[in-house]
Amino acid sequence: MAIVLQGGAVLTVNAADQFLPAADIRIDGTSIAAIGAAGTLAHSGDRVIDASEALVTPGLINVHTHAATAFFRGLADDRPRAFWAGYAVPGQESFTLEHYKTSVRAACAEFLLNGVTCIADRLGDMHHIAPVIEQTGIRAIVGHTITDNRGPADWTTVERLIERYGTDPEARVSAGIAPHALDTCSDALLKNCARRAERTGARVFIHVAQSEPEVAAVRARGHDGALACLVGTGLATSNTLAAHALYLSDAELDAWPDYGIPIAHCPASNLKIEARTLPLARLAGRVPIGLGTDWTVTNNSMDLLAEARLAALIGKMKADDPTVLDVRQMVRMLTIDGARALGIDRLTGSIEPGKRADLAVFDLRRLETAPAHDLASNLIYSLSPRSVRDVLVDGELLVRDGRLEREDEAMLSRTNRRLGSSR
Repeated sequence: MAIVLQGGAVLTVNAADQFLPAADIRIDGTSIAAIGAAGTLAHSGDRVIDASEALVTPGLINVHTHAATAFFRGLADDRPRAFWAGYAVPGQESFTLEHYKTSVRAACAEFLLNGVTCIADRLGDMHHIAPVIEQTGIRAIVGHTITDNRGPADWTTVERLIERYGTDPEARVSAGIAPHALDTCSDALLKNCARRAERTGARVFIHVAQSEPEVAAVRARGHDGALACLVGTGLATSNTLAAHALYLSDAELDAWPDYGIPIAHCPASNLKIEARTLPLARLAGRVPIGLGTDWTVTNNSMDLLAEARLAALIGKMKADDPTVLDVRQMVRMLTIDGARALGIDRLTGSIEPGKRADLAVFDLRRLETAPAHDLASNLIYSLSPRSVRDVLVDGELLVRDGRLEREDEAMLSRTNRRLGSSR
């Protein structure tokens, strides 16, 4: 049985940034089969969903998360930069693996309710956490964090994860390689990551230039900054997703596009930890850039729409130019550019026949959606998760009329509160 979203306004985010005021989207299995005029694509026996008072967009893509740390929300606000050395938070040692598994389940539910259909997620113990992510129905690229600053790198778990999920994003859940950061990984480990990524086809996910101490450590190893470290270790490629990139020099920012290294931009987290963000306008449009919410201790929200709004406004301020980072560019950053940063733009990130049916449907009966002078502008500057009505991943309705289809939101919230009070 096909699903037809009937009569909705559609932001396709295709190459022409085509907007359709009223259209049908026909979904067969996991993919978009056709897009046509309103009222033309439904057949007898199809499940027809009225979208005549809705906006349909590609599902939002969150390119940098640590979803299993949702339990950390509110544990460390308003701390100085020095507090974040090692990224430990008060009481963290009392969390068990079961806490993290419960946490990731709730986080994925929250992402879906917020219109997010894909995450790039990383943490330790990912071989235990990833199966829970898989059960939620969300699309994910998962990585087990490795370091060698305090002991040998845990390649066994990395290999186990790749063996289970593979590295081909055609699968709804696939695996990447996730060295933690330039200062917590030796040059030898980073080179090993580059070699293994080339051999396995895995994408590499790494924190880059997130703090001044990190850059200082890299310089102490003989590199002229973070970019030089990536170049010297073989990671300065389009296959590496660099998270944050806050402490890049002007020379590094100028040279960065020469290597085409995608960036995961996490403005709320960056501002909370470092009171600083990437000068987004200098690199937007020159390399693939997606948006990330990071972890809940440094960004208490999992709201990617808020992240886009913040990225645009702070980016304008940093550039001293209110014309940069326009609405269309920010919509693409939420969707197709995020997919490009993850190397999955052939599969998702836009609404086109043949692509996976990863879609978000926003309720246009909400006050914040009106008037509809420009629905793309509304998406970036006025909509919130409360406008999210339906969410599909691989053609499956995971959110319908604002309610989770696989989970009970109230039960998840109660479980989280109970576990949080008993730790």
